[in-house]
Amino acid sequence: MTKRVVLVALGPCSGLILVSFFLGEPVGTVLFAMLAVAFPIGLIAVGAAKDGRLGPLAWPLGLLLLVLETAMLGMIVLRGRLPELPWVGGLPLAAAIQLYSMRLLPLALVALAYALTFDRFTLTDEDLRHFREEVGLEEAGRPAAGREEAGREPDGKGQG
Repeated sequence: MTKRVVLVALGPCSGLILVSFFLGEPVGTVLFAMLAVAFPIGLIAVGAAKDGRLGPLAWPLGLLLLVLETAMLGMIVLRGRLPELPWVGGLPLAAAIQLYSMRLLPLALVALAYALTFDRFTLTDEDLRHFREEVGLEEAGRPAAGREEAGREPDGKGQG
């Protein structure tokens, strides 16, 4: 279900990104910024969905979307106000938001989400058995009966 909803949303999202180029300030800028950040997260969700659902990745991806959208809005609001803003970690506030909230924090969040859900996305013995049955391979990885010639060259010699 989640995968279908995201796929349905990605179509209009890509069209709205294009339309945002023709809109004036500030609507076009904010629309483009919000959609340009949300679109890759949607693509990640489509790729990570298993059986149409995100499962344990829903929360990390939702948090990632929230962090990136908030950082993007913060940078838009702070645009052009460099002299009056404080510096954080030796950087102007807008640059610090960009570096920390749009680069380092998402990197740590994605790495943590991957580490915590690694077992869900690896192949199980059952998955391998099912794959071998579909392809016609025996458990040992050799061709099943009637498929002995599958790995041979036309001259009758084997590969390798």
